Amino acid sequence: MIKARLEAKNLRLWLLCITVFLWGVIIAAPFLGLVDYSFIYELVPSLDLGLKVEGTILGITIPKTEINLGVICLLALIGLIAHLVYVIVLNIYRAQRHKAAKILRRDGYSREYFEIFERKSKHLKGTALASTNDLCLAKEYCDGRRYENALEILRNIDIDNFDVKDASRYYSLYAYIFILLGNLKNARFALDLGVPFAEKLKDRSEPDFVNSLLAYAEHDYDAALEGFKPILSSKNTEMRVWSGMYTGLIYLRRHQKDEARAIVVSLSKCKKTARQSEDMLKLLKKLEQAYAIEAQEQAEETAQFLSATVN
Repeated sequence: MIKARLEAKNLRLWLLCITVFLWGVIIAAPFLGLVDYSFIYELVPSLDLGLKVEGTILGITIPKTEINLGVICLLALIGLIAHLVYVIVLNIYRAQRHKAAKILRRDGYSREYFEIFERKSKHLKGTALASTNDLCLAKEYCDGRRYENALEILRNIDIDNFDVKDASRYYSLYAYIFILLGNLKNARFALDLGVPFAEKLKDRSEPDFVNSLLAYAEHDYDAALEGFKPILSSKNTEMRVWSGMYTGLIYLRRHQKDEARAIVVSLSKCKKTARQSEDMLKLLKKLEQAYAIEAQEQAEETAQFLSATVN
């Protein structure tokens, strides 16, 4: 789901335009002779606080004008109302996201969780934000291991509305799902399509991670480690966690348990998605099993040594 501020962006712009227009009308009307402030004060006597403007300022003669604190308060009130409307709508959008997060913590990637995202997708359909929101929905389906649902959305997204960042994320997500499904040829094709967009990004952690994951899937662990290494210091926490977890898996494959343990410890302070938390538990179990096997082997060696010594 797109961020609440992004969803409320158009509303904020409309409220700003309306507020500036009303301010302009109220300020300019007396100077244009359309209305006199005394007329406003007759309608709303509480606005007349008695401060009048008259005289010469910087060589400019100002005719007697009843611009006073009451009018300034009126302008401030209009701005306050506009801001209040924006904050209320923004908090409504945020409440939807908080509800989804609460369901995710309670039930995981359940049907109820995805229904919230699907309703939001229907609500934004036909707007400029529809494609970006659908991309977020596809990612949630992917995290929930509903890969076919994610691919169906990706196939139907209108990518013409994407900026460079969303376009790169689109092809990276496409490739990522193909890798998880074992379709490495299509994964490589999707990554190649995303190269022109990825090259324009300041933060290339997402496409770089997927490229490294493809190397991992192809059993080129040296290339995978080389690709994951710089992402471990990236500001993108999600990509940093994924890179660290796959780095740990490679170390375990190479029986480098201490290196894997160091990686897991470094990731403990990072905020993780629900999917990452699940996979981190699996990695911890693999690490625990590796140390358990090592301890068992050492115990057997010790027993054999003691037995040989006694004999």
